[in-house]
Amino acid sequence: MKSIIYSLMGLLIFLAACNTLEDRPSDGAILSASQLTVSVVQNPAGSNSVKLVNTTKDIIMFWDWGSGTGHSASSKDTVAAYLPFKGTYTLRFTAFCAGGTVTDSTTFTIAQNDDAYFDTDPAWKGLTAGGAGQTWVWALDIPGGIIGGNGPENCPSPAWWTMDASSGNSWLNFNDAVYMDLNGAANFSHIAGDGSVKKGFFTVIAPYVNGGVSYSAIQVLNGPSFPWPTGAGGYSGVRYHFTVMTADKLSVHDYGQYNIGMFKRKGFNY
Repeated sequence: MKSIIYSLMGLLIFLAACNTLEDRPSDGAILSASQLTVSVVQNPAGSNSVKLVNTTKDIIMFWDWGSGTGHSASSKDTVAAYLPFKGTYTLRFTAFCAGGTVTDSTTFTIAQNDDAYFDTDPAWKGLTAGGAGQTWVWALDIPGGIIGGNGPENCPSPAWWTMDASSGNSWLNFNDAVYMDLNGAANFSHIAGDGSVKKGFFTVIAPYVNGGVSYSAIQVLNGPSFPWPTGAGGYSGVRYHFTVMTADKLSVHDYGQYNIGMFKRKGFNY
């Protein structure tokens, strides 16, 4: 059984429990987990549309929805979500009763990916080889040797300041790679040259628009990034738009900015 942690800007979410607060028996009875009546409604069974319903009397139910960049919550008795990913999910919830709190969990299953949802923006399938999974590496054999630099925000490759592999791996992490798929979540992994992996998730965000042309964009959640420095020199670190996105080639811009990295599909040779 797996817990899925992700965000699709209000649609894709991981489900996590809040911290239990102090219990106060003197204020009244504390319910046991078995006394909580919570149901997961899917019509039909396995549907991507999910309704979470609390029918326990005299409590406030707290559903904790994690977004990867923070937490939000709902105290309504009925909440709904749309989850486009196939998988088994663990929902955790906390009930506030007269004497304190009690936390419990339940599971539900999404029968299949909603393929039509992933056709709404080319980034979903274009970055993930149709969803099955894709590894992107630095295009070190690119003709002309220019693999990074900057240029206009709509430029397919660096046009102002440029750099090649001689710029030094310690800064650009040329041995690192990125892997993305849609298997149970929008998964994003940064694979370091030493084999260590930092896992997170991604979500498609509003396209970057320049000169009337829209370029697909994503935000990465939970820690990883494309292999260049984050949080310095104007790099956004976790948001990107793509001026080239083919089965084999990827031009990665910091979102709405001029920093550019040139990547390719692992195994592709120019």
